[in-house]
Amino acid sequence: MRRLLIVISLYFALHLGLNAQGRQLTGMPQGSPATRGAGAALDSEAAATTTGDRIKHIIKNWHLADQGTRADSVPVDTLSAGFQIFNPAYRAAIANVQLGNIGAAWMPAMVSEMSLSRPFVFVENLRHVFTPPEEWLYFNTTTPYTNLYYQYSGPKARSEEVLSVLFTQNINRKWNFGFNYDLTSSIGKYNAQKVDNRHFRFFSSYSGEKYEVHGGYVYNKAAHLENGGIVDEDHVLNPDSYDWGKSNNIPVRFYSASNRVDNHRLYLNQALKIGTVAVGRREDQTTKMPLGTAIHSLHINRNRRVHQIDNLAKLINESEGDFFYKNIYADSTATRDSVYYTSVSNTIQLKFNEEANALLRFGLRAYITNEIESYKFPVEPLEYGNFSTPPKYRLGDDNSSTTLIGGQIFKNLGQNFRWNAGMRFFFQGYRSGDSELTGAAESRFRVMKDSAAVFANGGLYLTSPSFFETRYYSNHFKWSENFDKVQTMRLGGGVKIPTRRLELTTEARFINDYVFWNNEALPEQTSAFLTLIEFKLFKHFTLANLHSKNTILYQISSHQTIVPLPEWSIYSSNYFENKLFKVLFFQLGFDLRYNSSWYAPAYMPATGQFYVQNQRKVGDYPFVDVFLNMQLKRARIFFKYDHVNMGTPSNQYFHTVSYPASPSALRFGVSWNFYD
Repeated sequence: MRRLLIVISLYFALHLGLNAQGRQLTGMPQGSPATRGAGAALDSEAAATTTGDRIKHIIKNWHLADQGTRADSVPVDTLSAGFQIFNPAYRAAIANVQLGNIGAAWMPAMVSEMSLSRPFVFVENLRHVFTPPEEWLYFNTTTPYTNLYYQYSGPKARSEEVLSVLFTQNINRKWNFGFNYDLTSSIGKYNAQKVDNRHFRFFSSYSGEKYEVHGGYVYNKAAHLENGGIVDEDHVLNPDSYDWGKSNNIPVRFYSASNRVDNHRLYLNQALKIGTVAVGRREDQTTKMPLGTAIHSLHINRNRRVHQIDNLAKLINESEGDFFYKNIYADSTATRDSVYYTSVSNTIQLKFNEEANALLRFGLRAYITNEIESYKFPVEPLEYGNFSTPPKYRLGDDNSSTTLIGGQIFKNLGQNFRWNAGMRFFFQGYRSGDSELTGAAESRFRVMKDSAAVFANGGLYLTSPSFFETRYYSNHFKWSENFDKVQTMRLGGGVKIPTRRLELTTEARFINDYVFWNNEALPEQTSAFLTLIEFKLFKHFTLANLHSKNTILYQISSHQTIVPLPEWSIYSSNYFENKLFKVLFFQLGFDLRYNSSWYAPAYMPATGQFYVQNQRKVGDYPFVDVFLNMQLKRARIFFKYDHVNMGTPSNQYFHTVSYPASPSALRFGVSWNFYD
């Protein structure tokens, strides 16, 4: 709570200094990148007009898509619906594997969310912390905009806190800057679960008539205690047989093991508009548009990961021959595995706008990318240690470079039909021979009195496994492999009928030479041909003020021992909504989540990877949360009782082997927007 008070105080100090400057702006923000396709994303509060000399609060925000060539608008998040969903794993995927503590490692268990490549495997399951530049938001505002978010769950000794601050301000109509800070500090409901995730980003954008630039610097940190799971699942399955009392008294495998990842990113995207062409908007009106755009992108990404166990010798002695790790390769006194990964990527693109192509009515772009990667990693020591003397550690290093060319044709304008087709080919470096062919199309049409949208997308991918998937040496794991390229065919599509609040989507993947983490927690390449299929149905039912939002997921995996997936997953949010005293909007209801029984991947702390296991099934257990959402003008508040059905119908509330879900707990959160 002290952190929240400090941040609020800093905000008001900053607010007083910048408020006068913000009031000089009038009318619509002129600096939003219209030529890149960023549209207005306004909520009713942000766009409200006040009386007197005060001005409209107008906010536009967008992220850069298609490798930084297109600004895709994003709605400002002011909705109460779904506000109670606090866990990033549940926000991203209704079917997932997690460790039971907010902010800890998690992995989606959905075909459509599977990664096609893993450049730095050690952050693959921390995607909620290490977001890529294409997900970063940029803003354009008529007045200063700030959002404060705070979330808390007790008790104090086991508290979970989330704090988020976003501030953005226009210097003039074309130039915006801002920062956001996110903190997840969670002790966890079980022992040695502590999570400390931090994200800081400074960003700025300028959108002129001929020149645009977007950029940002990011620092991320994920520092986690790794308890290795509880020692005996029977402590949860049959709690009456033990006298542990609270969940934090249940024994775990490690009390001081930890993982820490530090990440620095610098991203810069520049666009220079070339030439002009007259485009007829109406019969009697023409508009000048750029003929094309030259774009340069720079992305620097530096990572450091450390896995550490300080009291290793003591743990080995106390284990009586049944230690968690089967192998000790270098040091019996402590584990200190450090790896470094740095990537520097430059992309040059030339894009011709579709408005300038009067004959064929589509746009096109071509680009070339060079990426230089460097690695530092442990190698076998010159002298091995013993139970009292550590070894002499050594770090090896390696460097690689790869260059690719690519292109895309596209039609993004128009409401009824949009499409694109693209290719990438790696012709130099360690990924030489890799390739991608992708395509997508979307069509809108009317069905009786309803409007519907049908879309399809897909791709063919030939991908080299990443560096650390093929070689690694540490205190508990080592491997050296010569894997073939992974061949993937992806096919997706669906139909959306907004007037009926109905969506049906599907995705299939057909994979040869897939690389997975086997039941020894080691990377392995299979020769089996994998068929993975996902069907997802969403339907929103309403009856007066009653709402029921339902998502049903059905999945097929041809090889559950290689890619395990739950056959059925359900998420249902049911609530009653209304207004009190004509000003206080509220939603009172419950969420239900369910996965059918399946062999969920187990978790390996030393590598941070989820790996296949056939020890036990999890699932076939409903998780029910009760919530109250409220909205009063610019403030949104939720109260939630998590896992209200704990122990009913059984005690099988495990996410995966040795990792039970958190016990029942009360939680609240608040989000407050400031527009001046």
